[in-house]
Amino acid sequence: MTNEVDLIIKNARILNKNNDDSYTQDATVIIHEGKISKIAGKQESLSNYSAGKVWDAGGKLLLPGFINTHCHLFQTFMRGLGKDLTFIKWMNNSVRLLMPNMDEEAIYLAAMVGCMESIRSGVTTLVDFMYAHVKPHYADYVLKAFDDCGIRGVLARGMTDVDRLPGSSIRPASAAPAFQSLLEVDRSRAMYAHHPRISFMLAPSVIWGMTDLGLKEIAAYAIENKMIVTMHILETIDDDQFSHEKYGKTTMRVLEDVGILDTDFLGVHAIRLSEDDISLFKKYQTRISYNPLANMILGSGVAPIVELSKHGIPISLGTDGAASNDSQNLFEVMKTGALLQKVQNREYAALSAWEIFSMATDQGAGCINMGDEVGSLVEGKKADMIAIDLKRSNTTPCYDPIASLVYSGNSENVATVMVDGEIIFDQGSMTKINEMDILIQAQQKAEELYRYSTANK
Repeated sequence: MTNEVDLIIKNARILNKNNDDSYTQDATVIIHEGKISKIAGKQESLSNYSAGKVWDAGGKLLLPGFINTHCHLFQTFMRGLGKDLTFIKWMNNSVRLLMPNMDEEAIYLAAMVGCMESIRSGVTTLVDFMYAHVKPHYADYVLKAFDDCGIRGVLARGMTDVDRLPGSSIRPASAAPAFQSLLEVDRSRAMYAHHPRISFMLAPSVIWGMTDLGLKEIAAYAIENKMIVTMHILETIDDDQFSHEKYGKTTMRVLEDVGILDTDFLGVHAIRLSEDDISLFKKYQTRISYNPLANMILGSGVAPIVELSKHGIPISLGTDGAASNDSQNLFEVMKTGALLQKVQNREYAALSAWEIFSMATDQGAGCINMGDEVGSLVEGKKADMIAIDLKRSNTTPCYDPIASLVYSGNSENVATVMVDGEIIFDQGSMTKINEMDILIQAQQKAEELYRYSTANK
């Protein structure tokens, strides 16, 4: 009896599951209905399988697609603005300058640019912390971008419910009562309830961007609907200064009191930590999104990732938004994230290539409750994978593929990207969209937005 499947990948090199330096050569991967049905070695007979499409990997290394657990896609339109300024001045000259004037077309094109750059760097799952809700339904245009380009997208619906933000004399452009934002979440979730690649999180902006009532409402909604809450925490000293002044306690103790830590909580940044903060992370099984490049550009500091890992706190990786990082390239995050920990700890083995690779794959998947679906090449999981070409000048000679990938790899090594068994990028080109048309439109729209914003600030 012949088993009909969707795709057979032949002549692949597969990393073994035990995370050592061994690989299965000439492997065959069988994909059906968006999942990995079978991974077979060279000696196994597969004569009983038949597929409409057979793809020769040409000996390339197949790896699980990378997972970016924190970015702001709309910020690709702010790339390069507000550089070399303090945190608040940077905000005023980039995000707060352009965001109030973004329209639906700008949101969509910015998201498409960010998704394309992400895919080119091997990202198959992306969490967009979307807080540019100047008008209702703006999330729809990010969701459309996810759908159009083929990436696995998680919309973390950003929320702000205060009248004023630090350093600003006007009401936040996207401010709304928490209950109103949660109604929008209901609508979006209903629209995409059966979509195979789109899911949702809740994203209260930052401690000084939310009221305690708003945080309580978000926590209750998250627990009732079994949703992850993600939030910027302790990126600078501003968080705890604000919390002490308003509540008489630290930021993490405030989040404990309002119930946010009772949710599946993904904290972003986590730089200015006390021993008490770390004890709360352990108690509530908090996960962390490590964003080293953005933290360096803004001079925020170095997250104590090595110490957090020793305490068993799961770590994932994020690029952050292009307004701070300028790049959506996860290769840069892996290399810089590992090297920064070595420098900070003055220890060559502080964070290894294997460890940072895990944060970009299986550990990252666990941080967003997708460990059973993506993050590793295992039979039964979704066919989200990348084909890596190591026969490039930057990775030749290659002795340890993971070390080469982390320390000398770049987007040029990504030959093919697949999500749900569908190839969305191959040999330098997007397969579902016209990349150049989008880039041309994005450049024109961004220039128009910048001219208008600077003339009317």
